[in-house]
Order: sequence, then structure tokens, then C-alpha cells
Amino acid sequence: MAANRPGSMHLCFHVDDVRAVYDRMSEAGFEFLGQPYTFAPDEVNPPAAVGTEVAYFNDPDGTNLEIIAPKGGFARDA
Repeated sequence: MAANRPGSMHLCFHVDDVRAVYDRMSEAGFEFLGQPYTFAPDEVNPPAAVGTEVAYFNDPDGTNLEIIAPKGGFARDA
């Protein structure tokens, strides 16, 4: 990609409980792009990340944002 040419990006927020945060944000007026989703086998690489939960929404400028409760290969050591 050439310099100064924006591409696809999004920002993730690590949470412990996607459903609880989703519900709280929805009650506060945030509009999500869909219901929370849990990665199933054969949908994610590395396979150890199965069980990772996500939900996506946009900020007022249209930036794609994500809440994520990572599992396995997506989890970071604290």
C-alpha cells in the first residue's frame, strides 16, 4: 500500500465478558453491527483461538471498533 493511503483498520478493546459489555453498551445507545459472535472450529487461525468472542461497532467517524474476549492463540499474557 502506498504511503498516505489509508487502508482497512480497526481497534480492539479487550474485555472479559463480551455479552455483558455488549448489553451495557447497547443500553447506553451504542449500535452494533450484529450480535456477539464466538469463533467456532475451522473459522479461525490459530485453531487454539476457538471460543474467542467478538462484537463490532463503528465510531461516529465510521472507524470499525471491536470488543473481544480472546481465547487461546488470540489471548495475550498479562
